[in-house]
Amino acid sequence: MKKVILLSLMHWIFVTNLQAQKQFAGYFYNNEYNVYLKIDLHGDGIEVPGHELFGLLPGYLGKKNNNFFWLITTKEIKSKKAATIELINDYGSEDLTASFTMKNDSTYVLKQLKGSDLKVPNKGKWQKLPTEMVFKKQ
Repeated sequence: MKKVILLSLMHWIFVTNLQAQKQFAGYFYNNEYNVYLKIDLHGDGIEVPGHELFGLLPGYLGKKNNNFFWLITTKEIKSKKAATIELINDYGSEDLTASFTMKNDSTYVLKQLKGSDLKVPNKGKWQKLPTEMVFKKQ
């Protein structure tokens, strides 16, 4: 009986820990600006398409139908619901620090804290993104 209880407890701890790790990993999308985040802030296991030279990173921000990216170079998980990331554009000319906060199971907020403005190509021009954007986990 003790073995069953111990195994059940170990299984519960493992499953709870695994679920907590998934909160800062996955594909997150913002419909309004057609930008997305592909991230795994628990490791450095994401390869940026067309930018394999940079190796495996914690993730990147991209725009649909475009090959311009903001690369996540460093990350720090502050709590179960908050992380800080540093991004650099793929030209290496601009960088910024942002927070990534979980509001609920599927809604996250990316908020620029300091550094360059977050800009992405849009119809041949640079589009400045707002300092705070909501992303949905997909």
